[in-house]
Amino acid sequence: MRKLKQLTLALLLAMLVVTSCKKDENQNLAATTDAQAGTKTTKQLLAFRDNLKLKSSGSLPTDSATWYLEGLLNYENANNDHQFDGLEFFKDSIIITTLGNSLSLNELNEAYLRFTNKLNLISQTKNDSNFTFDAISLTYEPSGLKNGEAKFAMVVSGGLNIVGAYLAFGPTDYWVWGLSLGKCGPYSGGTSNAALELEYRFNHPVIGIPSESGYYTEVETVYASGQEYPDPNNPGPYCDYKIFYFDAGNTGIWPCISPTELNYYLSTFSYVMNDKKPPLKTFINVSVDALFFPNYTNIYFYYYNLHYGIFHPHSGSGN
Repeated sequence: MRKLKQLTLALLLAMLVVTSCKKDENQNLAATTDAQAGTKTTKQLLAFRDNLKLKSSGSLPTDSATWYLEGLLNYENANNDHQFDGLEFFKDSIIITTLGNSLSLNELNEAYLRFTNKLNLISQTKNDSNFTFDAISLTYEPSGLKNGEAKFAMVVSGGLNIVGAYLAFGPTDYWVWGLSLGKCGPYSGGTSNAALELEYRFNHPVIGIPSESGYYTEVETVYASGQEYPDPNNPGPYCDYKIFYFDAGNTGIWPCISPTELNYYLSTFSYVMNDKKPPLKTFINVSVDALFFPNYTNIYFYYYNLHYGIFHPHSGSGN
């Protein structure tokens, strides 16, 4: 890890002394180098995992063993965008037998299984599809134990994953477009729908909530719909808009919106909210209407009813 940091620092220092006419070229080269380094690291971690499964008689120096085991645990359990609300910290440890300044792959496999089971237990205890891990730190502690033994100590952080300012949809959040038909696709149950689930998250951001009390005047409603905001990056199969809009035609398809597409709408809401904001006013809340035009085109779409007003901090002198 230290060598990798030194290599990265050397590359950055080298970039500072090149001529300005090469700036763009060097930025592209740096991005390529970072991507290649990431790919190389991933390959190393996967090869390490394969070696653990073989239960071979090999060994690794303790510093390398710590780097590989920590990296693999993070790759498998904390590989995400690292946007969280309400982080918590958990600890665990295991006593291992050393080979002087080395650790056998069998001992490393025991530690790997122990920590993996612990992480799974934490997730099961939380019982929330939005809970995931942020980072896993592993420390090798050789002192304070009898000869030939050492300790691996794990500290892991985790919380509720968010998209922008909003609680993210989890892997089981497949919701029917509207009505009260609940979940769909590989899941079922509930009486909510995708529009209501989005509306709740839009109105309950987990970060950026103003703490100041007060009141609004000149409240107005501004409307937004998908066709106003084309976006070919929409990951869903239904449309290329920042707001859900699906022209089903005569396909007979009843929209079932996946968590990936729902999280996309979470990520675009702030753009729409700020784009529609009247001058001098602040956003209050939004209602999401799930509408359906049952004509020959069968259009399913969402209408955002965005409410704005002029905010007045509460002075404390009123009743």
